Amino acid sequence: RDGVSRVQDTIGPWSAIGDIVAAVRSGRVSAQDVARRALDRARRAQAEFNCFAQIDAEGMLAAALALDGRRAAGEPLGPLAGVPVAIKDCTPVAGLGNRMGSYAFAGTVADSDAEIVTRFREADALILGKTTLSEFASSSFCDSPLHGITRNPWNADRTPGGSSGGSAVAVATGCVAIGQGTDMGGSVRIPASCCGLVGLKPSAGRLPLDDQPSFVDDIQHHGLLTRTAADLQLALPPLCGPTWSDPRTLVPPLVEWSYTPDLRGLRIAVTHDIGFFEIEPEVRDRLDAVAAWLARSGAFVEHIVLDWDLSISDGWVRHWHVHLAAFHGDDIDRIGDRADPRLAAVIAKGRAHDAVSIRKLDLVRKRQWDVLSKVFASHDVLLSPTMTRPAVGVDEDDARYHARTDDGRKRGLDMTSVFNWVPWCPAISVPAGLSEDGLPIGVHVTAPPQDEATALRMAGLIEAGWPQVWPPGWGPPGAGGLT
Repeated sequence: RDGVSRVQDTIGPWSAIGDIVAAVRSGRVSAQDVARRALDRARRAQAEFNCFAQIDAEGMLAAALALDGRRAAGEPLGPLAGVPVAIKDCTPVAGLGNRMGSYAFAGTVADSDAEIVTRFREADALILGKTTLSEFASSSFCDSPLHGITRNPWNADRTPGGSSGGSAVAVATGCVAIGQGTDMGGSVRIPASCCGLVGLKPSAGRLPLDDQPSFVDDIQHHGLLTRTAADLQLALPPLCGPTWSDPRTLVPPLVEWSYTPDLRGLRIAVTHDIGFFEIEPEVRDRLDAVAAWLARSGAFVEHIVLDWDLSISDGWVRHWHVHLAAFHGDDIDRIGDRADPRLAAVIAKGRAHDAVSIRKLDLVRKRQWDVLSKVFASHDVLLSPTMTRPAVGVDEDDARYHARTDDGRKRGLDMTSVFNWVPWCPAISVPAGLSEDGLPIGVHVTAPPQDEATALRMAGLIEAGWPQVWPPGWGPPGAGGLT
């Protein structure tokens, strides 16, 4: 296992969230010092990996100064006090660009915060800036006509995954402790797997979605990227809760989660292929190793055959094409050949679908849920691979993997998108070691509706068997990383 422990002697953005908050609240370290270290790392990471669309040094340092002033005055500080955060460049932050990786919005500056950004501010997190994404968050890679290619810190010739790739790189390199992303088909969990992070797609309504084109199209989510499950446990609660700007948030409150190493009574279903995917042998081996670890630790683990087929994946793809055509087709028309031609082709496909055929996809979704509901009737969680293989080259694209094998299976990249078609189920990608080439491999945890507590518990249990590792050269000070 390459990499280093998360235990450090000093406090900075690479530290655990709980350690940062405790140090800032006590005055042992200033929020300004944390901010300066984060900005220094961000500039280095940007030069190597192109992960930021905008670094807001002035805004971050001003917020840190105000936070230190409040602490000195004896005022109470929020649950994320001094924690550096990066926001994906399709989520509005007042005064910063909101370009969505597209020339269609190259000059756009947000005049107000998205609700999730407001909640970060109210929790006293420090917003470092905006991160790169594929154009209109349309790809499982992270490159765009406006910002170019974002690279993976584990291997700069590989993609960090998309579309929230910039946020993943910002977290993986220790620039920030929390990366905000969006997830309509895996755009948080894909880069989490590629970059060795924990990435959460929460259940629909858990995080407010007031800033996106549609919260009625229920497969869209805000999500979070952190380095550990413990960090995610602290990051999620301050961002949750109802708001009238998104009526989906009127859901049962988040259940508090506490870690326990006792797995007795936990029932885990494991599927290698979710019914129809071709996966690389080392991905299968990683999943089997995790399953064996959980079984040895006391859980009941059962390998199952999930009765899903290619119609589910094909249906999600059609849904996604229509979403892009409906909400971004006019933008692509407006900028013509400055748009990503791959995105333009996808939008053309979306425009070709008729309303009745799209409505009939609900029949496929119902069949998908009927199968999954039977799994949850007898198991607490479903475990599967996040991706079919480790991170692939930055010079590749999604189309290369949109194919069927000779035996009729899907040769894809991500195995995440179909879980957005059951949006009420939280799903987490958790690191489970490295490939033979030293690239991270993630496993995917899907929990029953609105049950983030079980998903988080599972993430913590898996993490106990595969401690955190860092990209080469980006570990904390004193461990061979940057200072």
